[in-house]
Amino acid sequence: MVPVEWPIATASEGGGPDPARACGRARLRTARVDFSLDPRARLMEQERALMAGMLTDLVNSVADDFRALLADAEPANDDGQELVDQLRSSGLLDIPELVRLLLSRAEEERLATAIRSARGPGKPRFLQSLVSDDDGAVAAAAMALILARGRRRDRFDGPRIIFDDLSAEMAVALVNAVAAALRSDLAKRLPAEEADERLTSAARVVLARHDEGNRLEVRLFDLTHALDSAGRLDEKALLHALEEGEASLFAEILARRAGIGFDDAWDYLGAGAGNLALLLRMSGIARSLAGEIVARIADVAGSDAETEIAAFDSLADDDVAKVRAWLRLAPEYRSAIDALASGNGKRTV
Repeated sequence: MVPVEWPIATASEGGGPDPARACGRARLRTARVDFSLDPRARLMEQERALMAGMLTDLVNSVADDFRALLADAEPANDDGQELVDQLRSSGLLDIPELVRLLLSRAEEERLATAIRSARGPGKPRFLQSLVSDDDGAVAAAAMALILARGRRRDRFDGPRIIFDDLSAEMAVALVNAVAAALRSDLAKRLPAEEADERLTSAARVVLARHDEGNRLEVRLFDLTHALDSAGRLDEKALLHALEEGEASLFAEILARRAGIGFDDAWDYLGAGAGNLALLLRMSGIARSLAGEIVARIADVAGSDAETEIAAFDSLADDDVAKVRAWLRLAPEYRSAIDALASGNGKRTV
């Protein structure tokens, strides 16, 4: 997707306030927030475009499910971008888990593209080679992941998020938001009470189709588990995943070796400031391989090789063990402790 430049509004025919000046005043609050943001934490244009594209595609797919179920009284609002804009302006798409998922997929795409562009031609395909593996569990898990990946690419080979990728809580929030957005058009064709009944009934059907067990993260976990059960979750597998630009599989393998969750491993992978080194230490990676990993991805992951290698060498074993033990606690428990600690001006780890 390409960012769209919005034209400046022209003055109204009847005179009155200059629309462009009014627009400027209306934007002040947003401009103040945007201007004060840390440049290092702001979205790159590539990430913003990828996230916007994935969100529009996801919302439209859910809306299409509604339209199919309401075919005899189809809502007129079939403008996908208009529907997304309406939901965004109302704040209904500001779902923290959903934004995190969008950001994670955008970061993965950026990281994978950078790794693959630096890779020489003629490299063997890691996942494809696992499909014919002698271990049936490994072969089946690899095939399931390849098929799942295929469903998550659009016709331009861009990343997608499908409905099953959402958690149950995200799915409920998004489905009801889309239903509410379709209500006004449907109510023009039906009495309001009937429109509400039809939409809520359709929402239940859409949610009944949701299969959280079909999430892409589940497929990644299954393959990693199969490799681990076969005794092959070694540094060779990790290096192959990195060489192929399989960024999420790379993070999942590190997470498995460290005994922590995928989300935590992904956060440390791209956090910079020595966090990549900490993740490698928690995963028990040898220094020689750590040096190769750092050299390949430190820059694109938001850090620099010198900082990460220095951190890898200087981290004390006790400190690494403490962070690992903390990350093995339930995420909800850690979040609650962080919330309490921030109120007291203290830090947890």
